[in-house]
Amino acid sequence: MATPLTLELADLLALAADAQRLDNPPGQIPPGALTGERVSRQQGRGLNFDSLRRYQPGDDVRLIDWKATARLRSPWIRLYNEERERPVFILLDQRLDMYFATSLQMKSVAAGNIAGLLAWRSWHDGDRLGCAILGDDELALHPCRAPKRNLMPILNDIQRINSTLPEHYAQNHSSSVSLSQALQRIVALLPSGSWLGIISDFHDLDARCDAVLAHLRRRCEITAFVTLDDLHRRLPARGQLGAYYHDVNTTISLSTQLGERINHSVTERLAQQQRRLQRVGVKVKTIVTGQAVLTQLQQEDVHAGKRI
Repeated sequence: MATPLTLELADLLALAADAQRLDNPPGQIPPGALTGERVSRQQGRGLNFDSLRRYQPGDDVRLIDWKATARLRSPWIRLYNEERERPVFILLDQRLDMYFATSLQMKSVAAGNIAGLLAWRSWHDGDRLGCAILGDDELALHPCRAPKRNLMPILNDIQRINSTLPEHYAQNHSSSVSLSQALQRIVALLPSGSWLGIISDFHDLDARCDAVLAHLRRRCEITAFVTLDDLHRRLPARGQLGAYYHDVNTTISLSTQLGERINHSVTERLAQQQRRLQRVGVKVKTIVTGQAVLTQLQQEDVHAGKRI
């Protein structure tokens, strides 16, 4: 189990078994789904026969297996899997703004665990895996390669960059790499038809990000894992709230009215952020740091409208 403040390599390695519990990983078609839902880089059908199941109203009649139907005396259809893997690319934010939490684990730790689970899921599926880890001073890039070749370098870089955050916090370090710059750098690394998972709090989402995301969305599917602390939902009705940010200390006297204003302000900012991402075709999955990451990845997201 990861410590609340930082990630250890052993924690990331231990996610291998948990990754198999993800119901519908991004690189695969859910069981029973219609064919042709993933982009193929080859001309032609590009599908392998998987199994048979009973015909259900609404199924494509072209998929009926007439031999099985005649033999079993009821309609059966053929199910297919894609012949080629789908490349998976992860953009992970490990900048100082992610080093925050009020319960269970830092946003940076939750984000690192999401990346670890997705990387291991790619390893189990045999999908090509790429990654970019965004730190305060660097952007560690790993082009898409076979997961057996890329997995350990990616996990090592996640742990290494995550481990620098306590020191950066003590030094009040400022980030030199923005989210828009990271997105621009990965454009050339994303194969057409791939899946991109962006794990961040998206605090610096801006018009430049919108433009790059819109460009990427024409080439691949994108899911944003918005990592947040839900303190605004848990504020006490009244009392003293201490706050510290960038060498500034303050104390806020909470009242019911002030708590409601804070809750409304944060909720509206998050809603605007979500609308901005969805406007360019990005699916949104919200991850709260005070809850188990795996459980949230397994749950249906009412905002995204689709299981991961």
